[in-house]
This record gives sequence, C-alpha cells and structure tokens, in this order.
Amino acid sequence: MNDLVKHQLILGLGLIIGIVLAAMTIVKKNNIDDQNYAAKIEDRFIPYERYQMQLEGLANDKRSPLTLEDKAYVLERMIEEELLIKRAIDLGMLENNPMARGTIVQQMIKNIVIEGSRKEPEEDELTKFFEENIGFFTKANRLRVRQIYFSQDDFGDVVLEEANVAFSRLMEGDTFEEVALSGSKSALRIPDTLMNLSKVREYIGPSLMREAQLLMPGQFSIPKEVSGGYKIIYLVDREDASRPEYSAIRNAVLSEFSKRRDDQSLRKYLDNLKKWYDVTRNPKE
Repeated sequence: MNDLVKHQLILGLGLIIGIVLAAMTIVKKNNIDDQNYAAKIEDRFIPYERYQMQLEGLANDKRSPLTLEDKAYVLERMIEEELLIKRAIDLGMLENNPMARGTIVQQMIKNIVIEGSRKEPEEDELTKFFEENIGFFTKANRLRVRQIYFSQDDFGDVVLEEANVAFSRLMEGDTFEEVALSGSKSALRIPDTLMNLSKVREYIGPSLMREAQLLMPGQFSIPKEVSGGYKIIYLVDREDASRPEYSAIRNAVLSEFSKRRDDQSLRKYLDNLKKWYDVTRNPKE
C-alpha cells in the first residue's frame, strides 16, 4: 500500500470519526454568546469548553507550560476538523457512505444502551426477574424435539416466505402435525423420545439445540436459517435439572436482566424516534 493510499484511508477514517462526533453532539447555534465559543465556522460553533478540554489534554502531555503558539495550533486544528466535517456533510458522506452511516448507527445504539444502563437494578428486581424466568435459568437435562425443514432446493427463492407462512400458521393455532406437512420431506427424522443434549445436538446442531433449551413444551422457534434452508424447532417435552439457587447464578441473572433491559431501551427509543419525526413509507411492490 503506497503512502497516498495510506493517507487517504487515514483521512477517510478521520472524517468518519468526526462526523460521528458531530452527529452525537447538539450544536448550539444562536444561544452561544461571545464568551462561550472559541471559533465559528459559518453557522457552526466550537464551544469554548471543548477547546479548553483539548488544551488540558495537550497540557497533560507536555512537560512545559502551554505557549500562545500551542493554543493557536490547537484552535487551528479544531477549525480544520470542523471544516472537514462540514465539507464531508456537504459532499453527502452521511447519505452515500455506508461506512460513515454504519459507524454513526453503531455509536448511537451504544450511547442509547449506555444511557439506559446507568442505573443498577435493585436486588428485588433481580430476584423477581429470576422467579418470572425460572425456566430460562433452569437447564434441561433431556429434550424431545421436532422440526420442520424448508429446503432451498425444494422452495427456491420463496423458501423464507414459506417458512414464515408455516410459523404464522403455528401462531394462529394450527397443530404442528398439520403445519409439518408443508415442509420438505427430506428433513432428517428425529427420534420421538426424550434425548440428552449431546444426542439432540447430533440431530439439529448446537445453535438450534440452545434455542430448544429456551423453549417450554408446546412452544416453537421462529424460522432459523441453517445450511440449505430454514428450520422451525418445536419442543414436545423436556426434563429439567434441579432448580438453581439464585445466589449461585446471580451474575448470570444480572447479565440476562441487563441484556433484556438494553433491548427494551433501544426498542423504546426507536419507537419514540418514529413519533418525533415525520415518516412516510412508500414501499414498491
């Protein structure tokens, strides 16, 4: 890789990081007086507080006091960064650059989740969550499972659509036996008996086995992508190990509680965004 390409990559990454920072910051435009900003580039301000933070960072790295030249250098670099960000936005990088958009989206999700997880859950919240989800935390010793397989070879481009139709029928109350008739006949036949986990894994694989462990008898999974198509896993019966003690798995309970809370925070935020902004949907059939 030559120096020019390296330079372009570094500049591109710098622009993306700068755009992310700009997107994550509410820029004050009209209510910043002369004492509150260090520089102004058209309608964008560099807050004096941010300038001071940059100076403090430089001062911590230097052994000698900052000079006027040092301060001028910091301000010029901040102005140049703002100019690059503004130019990148004007050139449509937010609209047309997948890397920039993806970076911003991931940073937004990270900030939303962090904001929602600042408060530590109370102990009674965790114990209540544990009791309400005891099936999730109780490991199964043996499972009796069935599956419906939708093969790419049999259904071609509509394989996922057919799997979703089957899932909808199960949700509406059709029996598993009826819905299973719509699947591929090439599905591996699973013994209709309780099997230990290693045996279940042999028939449906490790990821689907873990999915089955989370189900209660009579429940079924959403269509899961597998090699060559999609599968729906149906749990007929399970034999569980002894109920775990809360104190022994508290960390696991906290981890799952936090994960579900993060998911709920993100979903709530996204639902609110759809209310805050005017969204018009115009899908083309």
